[in-house]
Amino acid sequence: MPNNFLISKVFKIIAFIVLFSNTYLAYAQNSLKGTVKGVVVDERKSPLPSLTITLRSQVDSSSHFNSSSSETGAFSIGVRQEGAYTLKISLLGYETAIRKNILVDAHNPVVDLGVIKLNPSVKMLSTVNVTAQKPLIERRADKTIINLNSTITTPSVMELFNQLPGVQVDPSDQINLNGRDVKIYIDGKATPLSSEALASLLKGMSPTSIQKIELIAHPSSKYDAAGSGGIINIVRKKNKKDGLNGTVYGGIGQGEYAKYSGGLNLNYKGKSYNIFVNTDNSFNKYFVNNELRTQFFDNANLTGQSTAFINSVRKNRTYTPNVGIDFYFTQKTTLSLSVYDGITIFNKDAHSHTTGVDANLSQTNPTSFDNLVKTNSNNFSSSAHLASELDTAGKELSADLDYYRYTNNSTQNNVNSVFDTLGTSLSNAMSLFDQDRNFSIYSAKVDYTQPIKKDATLELGLKSSYVRSNNSNRFFNLTGNDYIQDDSQNDFFRYSENINAFYATYNKTNKKFSYQFGVRGENTWGKGEQLQTGQVFNRNYFQLFPSMYFNYKFKGGHGLNLSADKKTDRPTYENLNPLIRIINSDNYLQGNPNLQPVISYNTSLTYSFKDALYATFNYSFNKHDFIYLTVPFDSTGIATTLPENNKHSQYFSFILAYTKQIKPWWFTSTNIRLAQQSFTTGGADNSGLNTSGMLSFNFDTYNSFALSKRFTFLTLVRYRGKSIERNVTNDPYVQFTTGLRQLIFGTRGSLSFNLTDVFHTYKSKYVQNSPLIRQYWNNHYEATVGRLSFTYNFGGKVKKIKSGDPAEDEKKRTNIKEN
Repeated sequence: MPNNFLISKVFKIIAFIVLFSNTYLAYAQNSLKGTVKGVVVDERKSPLPSLTITLRSQVDSSSHFNSSSSETGAFSIGVRQEGAYTLKISLLGYETAIRKNILVDAHNPVVDLGVIKLNPSVKMLSTVNVTAQKPLIERRADKTIINLNSTITTPSVMELFNQLPGVQVDPSDQINLNGRDVKIYIDGKATPLSSEALASLLKGMSPTSIQKIELIAHPSSKYDAAGSGGIINIVRKKNKKDGLNGTVYGGIGQGEYAKYSGGLNLNYKGKSYNIFVNTDNSFNKYFVNNELRTQFFDNANLTGQSTAFINSVRKNRTYTPNVGIDFYFTQKTTLSLSVYDGITIFNKDAHSHTTGVDANLSQTNPTSFDNLVKTNSNNFSSSAHLASELDTAGKELSADLDYYRYTNNSTQNNVNSVFDTLGTSLSNAMSLFDQDRNFSIYSAKVDYTQPIKKDATLELGLKSSYVRSNNSNRFFNLTGNDYIQDDSQNDFFRYSENINAFYATYNKTNKKFSYQFGVRGENTWGKGEQLQTGQVFNRNYFQLFPSMYFNYKFKGGHGLNLSADKKTDRPTYENLNPLIRIINSDNYLQGNPNLQPVISYNTSLTYSFKDALYATFNYSFNKHDFIYLTVPFDSTGIATTLPENNKHSQYFSFILAYTKQIKPWWFTSTNIRLAQQSFTTGGADNSGLNTSGMLSFNFDTYNSFALSKRFTFLTLVRYRGKSIERNVTNDPYVQFTTGLRQLIFGTRGSLSFNLTDVFHTYKSKYVQNSPLIRQYWNNHYEATVGRLSFTYNFGGKVKKIKSGDPAEDEKKRTNIKEN
């Protein structure tokens, strides 16, 4: 598909929406009788963004208008009826400000309240003043918000994830929300990184540069339909002051090996523009040791067994320069341009030793496999985001253009040795394995918001994306002193895809009852081609994804929330790629070009009490869910693991959570999760894999203690019970983490120490069942790590551009798992 045609088509759509919005602009302006505006600051006269601002009629208190302040603290509320109004401004941790008898009429259409100062609420604890602030965790009907204030002690965002309710990160850096796979967003846009590059980024990102983290279990139709497990959105702090501002941070860690991270962020903000330059880098050296026992079956009869010990030391270096600029054309129109380049260098030095027996329990020849891997990857992205407020009533129009390129080159030097049963060397083969992977994504999106009378809003949007992927494997065998290419084992795979989407949502909010209805339509066209075999597959289908949401507030602090939606999980580009990835001489990983997308139907019912106690029941039905099966690669005893679609899966969970500032110095977030997953593979060959699952018990309790105004202590206890996830049975484990944080240089600096897995109790042990092969994995990671980190802010907070990203789904699917 020509890229120029795609871009020109999108700009025509943008022009149409602009003309459409202008048609309503005159109507909206004529219907407005006036405007109430002002600026909100704190006790130090710094702007306060993201406030809750309510304007109520003093004649009819049920008639009200909700708004929020901008990054500069400014707000503007359009009024459609003349009369007297009361303005209420509230923010957790601050005293509420109320302005009464605000008269809006023909003689006074614009009421400027000027600067309104909010004072922090202060409580006394013995001889220590404890200033109230936003609680660490706020639970709302549609999301959970974690405000990263002075209670955070972890040196990196990745380690912070393990302290968040419902979030789990295992030492292989796989992230789950409420037991399900999740998409990671930064400032409202999906991260354009592979799994290991994303892990490096999050490990090098300091929580002190983050304003909040949003856990969105059930995204609305405005988001991509992909991602039935929900979204974790990282919202970075915004620059509020003119002039030069910046942040510098650094950290060191020690487990089995040393590690470090650091960064410098500079920002200069003028009246009509804002420029930022950020550079972050991290280094992490760690070990991953695996014990893998593989059993081979034929009609339930054991035909052989092998045991492999795979020990590896890995190094990961990441550099992420980022440059951007905002142009403030008017007070309501902003153009944001940014360029990001992520460079990752990954090295792995692995050695495995394998022994085995055949069907007669006779010992087979032992083997050893040395695997030296060097991978260089580059993530380049550029984006343009145009946002404009068309009137004071809340009508908005935004447009995005994005380009993303990912390149990954991996070179593996392999030495495969075979011995007899007495340990005498029989053969020694050396080979070179070269892999190249390239992804390019072109994407565009427009969004339009139209306020409607009586506290209702209509949102509309269009999106188009085009993806092209090229992948190659080249094998070289050492012959004499030269590596000779083995054309019979070379492999090349191409994939291209175009997704066009639209969405519409309608939501209405009043004092007690709010609801939202939405629908998203996506048309997917895809083509894959394996050049060596000539295998070609094509896809062309259209899907509708409805969603609905209801919330009711009862008296006495009780609330009830119901949501239902339909989502999809498309295969990652890596999972569509049939080219092999080597674990050791006897085990490979592969993708599957025949994978179909998962269709997921999700419902959730939540009861809440005084924003502290939450009880949630979730149910999901997933058609064609992904499972990973291990099958014989060939007749030589090599096994390969690849994804397949099952018939369907069902997922039940019940979550009981208690989040409360019990005392001014004690905050707790404790939750219990009961979960069970069943799946049906379908087909006679896989009938033995069908299971009703197992009810698993999970427990987390996070506690933060403010021992003084500047010193904080935290503990995290996490228990994961035995569970069955698809065709994998996991063993239970318990883990304990603790940390300290001391504010220095007033409030500008902090010094933190964090120790994970204090008692070495974490373990990753599971059984993976497949029709012909059963594998027992016992994995050992560098889970016990102590980290010391330092952060210092000068001049103010560093701004990083927030923009929508139309390439969000496609970027997520570029994930490449570490071998």
